Amino acid sequence: MQGKGLYWMSTLLAGASIALVIVDGTLFLGNQSAQAVVNQRQQFINQSVQLGRVNEALVRALAAAAETNKDEQLRQVLAQHGITYTVQPRPAAAGGAPAAPAPPAAGSKN
Repeated sequence: MQGKGLYWMSTLLAGASIALVIVDGTLFLGNQSAQAVVNQRQQFINQSVQLGRVNEALVRALAAAAETNKDEQLRQVLAQHGITYTVQPRPAAAGGAPAAPAPPAAGSKN
């Protein structure tokens, strides 16, 4: 009788270990999918930061070009998108270089 009970106990434990292996595999695949989603979101955030820097540099260049060339149409295009700027006078330098526009106002879009 003892041999038969030992057989069923080992069979039960073997079945439980197989079930645990299947659960572990399922959790592993689910975790892999979640990590892929998190990695994609992190990449999007990183690219957004980089594009924000490019956007700011582009706005500054457009504002400088609008001021340097006295381009009222370009200034209006910037204003239509909520971007306003003011020119900060520079101290007089040799050669009379034009003043560069200040950074966009705090309430403006970038």
